Amino acid sequence: MLEQHKIESAFFSVLNDLKEYLEHLTLVGGWIPYIYSNSLWKKKSIKIITTVDIDFGFGEIQGAKKKKTIFDKLSTLDYSERHTEIGKMYPVVLYKAGKIPVEFITYPEISRNTIDNLIGRQININIVERFDFLLNHRCKVNISDDRRKVKYGIYCPRPSAFLYHKGATFLDREDELKQAKDLHYMYFILRHAPDEDKILEEVEQYRDKGYFLDTPENLYKYFNRKTSKGCLLVEKEHGPDEFVRDLRNDIFERFSKLIAVVRG
Repeated sequence: MLEQHKIESAFFSVLNDLKEYLEHLTLVGGWIPYIYSNSLWKKKSIKIITTVDIDFGFGEIQGAKKKKTIFDKLSTLDYSERHTEIGKMYPVVLYKAGKIPVEFITYPEISRNTIDNLIGRQININIVERFDFLLNHRCKVNISDDRRKVKYGIYCPRPSAFLYHKGATFLDREDELKQAKDLHYMYFILRHAPDEDKILEEVEQYRDKGYFLDTPENLYKYFNRKTSKGCLLVEKEHGPDEFVRDLRNDIFERFSKLIAVVRG
C-alpha cells in the first residue's frame, strides 16, 4: 500500500481533476471518515485513511450539459484504463497514476442520458440498490489541500445518512471483510461525532419516514450481546486502542444505543 501522505496527495489531485464536476458528485466510501474528522468535525488529530479507492456517487443532473464528460476529461490526464470485460474495449475503470482507482456509483433508475452526458459510457458504472438515499441526504463540506494551498467544496452524505445506510446495507456486501469495514465506519461515527444526539435524532426521522425498516433486525442480529458477530468484526477491524480500556464493550454499548433508536 502507498504511504499515507502519497495517498492523501493523490486524493486531492483527483479532486482538482474533477473540480468542474464536483457539484454533481457525492463522495462516498472509505474516504468519508477522513472528510468527517478533518473537515466536518475539525478533529485533525484523528488520522484515518482506510482505503486508496476513491468513490463518487451521482444522480440525475440539472442544468446545461457539460462540454466534456468526466471520461473525456480524465482520459487526457495521468489515468490508466483497466478493462472490466475480456475482449471489450469498454467499459473501463480509471486509475490515477496507474495506482488509485476512481469509481462511480449510482442507483438502478438512473437515466442513460445522465450517464452519457456526465460520466461517459466508457466508464464502468456500479449500480447499487437504495443508493439514492445517500444522494438525497447529502451536505456540502469545505476541505483544504494544505500542501497545495487549495480549497474545495465537495458533497458527501450527512453523517446520519451514511450511518443509517450502512446499517441497512452491510448485509448486502459479498464478503465478511467488506461487512467489517462498513460496520467499522458506523462505529467511527458513533464514537467520534461531536453531535451524536443530533445524528441519532436524524436517524430516528429516517426511520419514521419509512426508510430501511429492516435495519433494526439486521443490527440486532449482529450486536445483541458483547460476543455477537458484529462486535467481534468491528473489534478486529479497529485493532488495538490505547484510549479505550474495553473496546468490545464500547462497541457493544454504542451500537446498542443506535439499535434502541432505530427500533423506536
